[in-house]
Amino acid sequence: MERHWLERDVSLGSTAALAALAIALLPGTAAAATPCACDHVVDNNLTVVNGGDLGVKPGESVCIRGGPRPALRLQNFQGADGSPIEVHNCEGQVDINNDDLGYGLTVDGSRYVHVSGAGDDEFEYGFKVRAARKGPDYSGSGVLVGNLSSDVEVDHVEAYETGFAGFIFKTDPVCDGSANLGNFVMYNSKLHHSWAHDTGGEGLYFGSTGYGGREYTCDGKKVLLYPHEHHGADIHDNIFERTDWDGAQIGVTPIDCHFYKNIIRDVGLAGELYQQQGFQLGGASACEVHSNTLLRGPTNGLFIFGTGDTTIYNNVISEFSDTGIYINDQGLDLGAKIRVAHNTVLHTGGWGIAVFGDKLGSGWAYNNAVADAAMDFIGIGGDVVDFPAMGNLTADDPVTIGAEVEGLFDPDAPLRDAGLPLPDLMVTVDRNGVVRDALADVGAHEYEPVGDTQGETGQNPTESDTASTTDATSTTDATGSTGGTGTSGGETGSGGESSTGSTGGGTEGSAGSTGPGDGSATTGGGDEDLDDSGCSCTSDGGAPAWGALSLPALLLLRTRRRAG
Repeated sequence: MERHWLERDVSLGSTAALAALAIALLPGTAAAATPCACDHVVDNNLTVVNGGDLGVKPGESVCIRGGPRPALRLQNFQGADGSPIEVHNCEGQVDINNDDLGYGLTVDGSRYVHVSGAGDDEFEYGFKVRAARKGPDYSGSGVLVGNLSSDVEVDHVEAYETGFAGFIFKTDPVCDGSANLGNFVMYNSKLHHSWAHDTGGEGLYFGSTGYGGREYTCDGKKVLLYPHEHHGADIHDNIFERTDWDGAQIGVTPIDCHFYKNIIRDVGLAGELYQQQGFQLGGASACEVHSNTLLRGPTNGLFIFGTGDTTIYNNVISEFSDTGIYINDQGLDLGAKIRVAHNTVLHTGGWGIAVFGDKLGSGWAYNNAVADAAMDFIGIGGDVVDFPAMGNLTADDPVTIGAEVEGLFDPDAPLRDAGLPLPDLMVTVDRNGVVRDALADVGAHEYEPVGDTQGETGQNPTESDTASTTDATSTTDATGSTGGTGTSGGETGSGGESSTGSTGGGTEGSAGSTGPGDGSATTGGGDEDLDDSGCSCTSDGGAPAWGALSLPALLLLRTRRRAG
């Protein structure tokens, strides 16, 4: 957020302060920007910066000077574990804006790097990125972390008016195998306190949709290549809004995955089939999904489709035309344990919570508040082996049970003290960090008097929803972490890998939620990789979900990599 300097705490008790005020009030005078006090400074006439050529060492800082530029590519920045390279803006906001490239800001071939837009406190988002190109051959994305990058943190970045996604974290498979399953893992990715809006695709595209191979042309021959895994996703306190496709998606992240305190609203605006979810989690990912706010969309709020063990709690979901929380095994025999606790789901055109799939493990749904669901409050398909639903409160009208998007303010509401002990999980606080009583309240909120919490106050990202105002608090799991392994069915489509390897426009679709037994393979577009001009190579779409590589073979690849 750009803030006028007079809003700060300025003492006017001295001659110097009065002189500063007089100067600031002169026409055309701007506040002094935060100086570029770094080990290295990048001027705003540069669009490609190579950390090796610049001589950047682990633990050093790199300032990106504020001002307009068409693009910025950060290449070969090599920090160290515990000693990352710090990259941030200085002397104002870095304003990246183009209509003809496939990217705005990229991190390529780098490791242990922290890119932060918090370098000048005149701006909430010190990096502002627009990449507006729309097809037909490729579309632009805002921030792309790829080309074998790992251990990258991004914060305080705004991505807007993108032809495709706001943020992308992944490297597409390549013919030499260096980025493919069994050879590469993207570790410890972090995205927080950032804002994606008015995107032509997803707000966040994290990982490939599934493990399934896609056809690429290598040395004139068609071959099946498989996408890499992600180990470590820490995605929190972001806003994803007004997205033409899904608000956010995570795939192929089977270890250490956390998505929390994010706001997702007004998604699927383009009406693209299979691309209209609030948040899609799949590709055998095993995640904690908690304390998020999801508002308004044409299909499902949380779309949990072919995941590993996953825990969903303290989320508020409202005004989705299909189902609030939709869970399906996607026909994958992973025995996934899905636990659903203390969510508030309101105003849905289908189910409030729906669970389908005979290959799910022993999951459950406890202490959820569900109101105004057109089809049914909680629907568990007859094919589901073991999924008890207890301690949930439902109503045609949210008012009758005291369920609200903003919080729980009525001490006499039926939700109060109505929760049951959870079978194998402890949720010790609510979405706002309020400690839950021994008799927990049902839904995402524990009782608070009016005025003790701040609800969603509008579209301005600086007016934070309650999901973004407190520090993260995870559950204490009585049975251990929810990480897991497994493989997922397919992504098909077109897209490819260029010589530079930055991940670009294109996506894989997801099958729709039509009820029991709809665990079909995914279909849709494809991933593309862009060179410096924005040009992309392509792969052939239409590969079968598992291609020529069986589930045992995929698991063997995983075992070999870990052993090495």
